[in-house]
Amino acid sequence: MNTSDPRVRRTRRILRDALISLILEKDYASISIKEITRRADVAYITFFRHYSSMDELLMEVLDDGLAELLHHIETLAGKSEDPAIEVEGRLIFEYIKQKSDLFGILFKSQSVARIRKSVAKSISTIFQKSCAPLRRSSSQIPARMAGNHIAISLLALIEWWLENKMSPPPAQMGKIYKALIIDATISAVASV
Repeated sequence: MNTSDPRVRRTRRILRDALISLILEKDYASISIKEITRRADVAYITFFRHYSSMDELLMEVLDDGLAELLHHIETLAGKSEDPAIEVEGRLIFEYIKQKSDLFGILFKSQSVARIRKSVAKSISTIFQKSCAPLRRSSSQIPARMAGNHIAISLLALIEWWLENKMSPPPAQMGKIYKALIIDATISAVASV
């Protein structure tokens, strides 16, 4: 399929938008492909020209959200005078606040647990590549394990924050993220 074709991109976007709007109304497990195509105003068979399953569609939505988050962090962190990790934390929570509906999907129901695992794996890979202290060969804590810990901890912190009506504000959450997750993990990797 030619994803550079504007018609293909448009159809994929409206299917994604339809899924997101339905998830905000009801549990993911109770949504059908027919409902998605009805909401998107496309033929049922059209769905299968673009996706093999609802999970594939949801994973694309979340992957795009993560890619946008990373781009957002890289762009804005490079312009800041503050230490990079503090900026990163603040930017993560500012972005989550802007896209709370999208990220709320991850925690809305148990039926997306396998999707949550895929998202955690993606986040873990990002941390393994970008965090030099995790790659120290002398550490007894493998980088994969430390990256997984950061990813799972970050998702838990985001879930807690969304459940608590996004309070405290993103700047404070950035500091909490740095102290509670990043500093603690790097300290553990360095000391073991």
